[in-house]
Amino acid sequence: MLFAKLDLWIGSTLFVPPIIKLCQLTRQSQFAVSRLFWFIAALDGFYRAETLFSSILWGGMSVLMMITASQRADHPTTSFMFFRMLSLAFLGFGIVKAAATGVWAGTEFWILVLTAEYAATIRTIPPADATKMAPQALWRP
Repeated sequence: MLFAKLDLWIGSTLFVPPIIKLCQLTRQSQFAVSRLFWFIAALDGFYRAETLFSSILWGGMSVLMMITASQRADHPTTSFMFFRMLSLAFLGFGIVKAAATGVWAGTEFWILVLTAEYAATIRTIPPADATKMAPQALWRP
């Protein structure tokens, strides 16, 4: 029960509001945003790969994520609380390690994964507030 409350608080305060705003601004579904962030996370893993095996693994995942992001962008996807909590624990360990060593590279991966996972938990995107939208450009070709 404690993990469910923690998951709900983290999602509703830190991740879901910016994801909803991004979906409203780009007019993409939450599932497309989830797949986009998984693709970015796979590219980050590929960029940070140090061995041939990890380069092949992350490269293959990047290609797979690119294909799913382009062909099945708006298909519903699922997210598991266990995986979100595990990712949150790895993010916490990464932040503690980065604070101790001063090397912050690599902690962004877990933020990208958590953003992708929390985007998959959103079921409906509220419409954007029409009064706050930018006015149309005056210039027309």
